[in-house]
Amino acid sequence: MAYATGLDIKIGLHRRLAPSLVQDFYPDGMPEDWRNNFLVMLTQAIWVRGDDADLSDVLAAIVGAPKPVLTVWEAAAESSKARQDWQCAYPEQSLIVLSPDAPIWSPDNGVVGARVGLIPASDQPALLRIWLEAFAAQAPAHMCAVFIEGDNPSVATLDRVQTLLELLGW
Repeated sequence: MAYATGLDIKIGLHRRLAPSLVQDFYPDGMPEDWRNNFLVMLTQAIWVRGDDADLSDVLAAIVGAPKPVLTVWEAAAESSKARQDWQCAYPEQSLIVLSPDAPIWSPDNGVVGARVGLIPASDQPALLRIWLEAFAAQAPAHMCAVFIEGDNPSVATLDRVQTLLELLGW
């Protein structure tokens, strides 16, 4: 497979506010106001929406992170002002804006040219590798993001994908 030169793939969790994630992903007893900082430390990309109840908290965690974190902002008309204000205040922050018609890749949709992809949660490294390679083959030569979706994402799945990305050179 041919991959774009300069491809840089970041990994994150798609449904960061899902009840299952809150129940199973975060350590027992972790205060609610620490969750965004914990997530920022474990991932390289964070998916936000302008109507997220914790938008200001998660953006503060991203800006305060000790490492670069890619923000994928699902655009909607009502959030454009907030997004523009954040971009102006923090121009050094990496950002992908997902317009309503932006392509989002997944293993079963055949989209080409997407900077953002969704892969199902899986404990099968061979399958994860196939999906990552397929995403990379269609991705443009830019910073991109793959998000694990599903009801039960885990630290183990995140670790597997991160290891595969490193082994594949992304």
